[in-house]
Amino acid sequence: MKQLSPLTRTLLLLTIGLSGNLAAEIYTWTDKDGKVHFSDKPITSEKVTTIKPKENNNIANAVSKDSQWQRDFNKSKQAKAEQAEEEAKQARKNKGYCNQLRRQLATIDQGGRIYVMSPEGERSFQSEAQLKAEKKKLTKAYKQTCR
Repeated sequence: MKQLSPLTRTLLLLTIGLSGNLAAEIYTWTDKDGKVHFSDKPITSEKVTTIKPKENNNIANAVSKDSQWQRDFNKSKQAKAEQAEEEAKQARKNKGYCNQLRRQLATIDQGGRIYVMSPEGERSFQSEAQLKAEKKKLTKAYKQTCR
């Protein structure tokens, strides 16, 4: 019968040895044809050898609240939360600005005579050229900010 290659045996033993914290015992035996068997249940008809898995001591300790990693993580988390809040605040501000731009564009599109009040309280009506320039300026601002 075909036996396990040395590489297969090594990998199998390493897997068993590094599997860490297993409570079960592993049993191995060779049958009458020379084939090696592994099981978690012993058999009575063959000579069985018990393999005790090695304990894995390489597992890292749990992260404590005052560890450097935890402090850095919390600081990063706080910075991300503050950035998200700032972005949300900016989005709300932009939404109000966009609504104002839309209203101004709608007023110009509506047509009619549009005036601007001077500091002295006098009305100054805008010409078609002024309205066209104002519409172009508002449209450009809307496209840059609101889309």
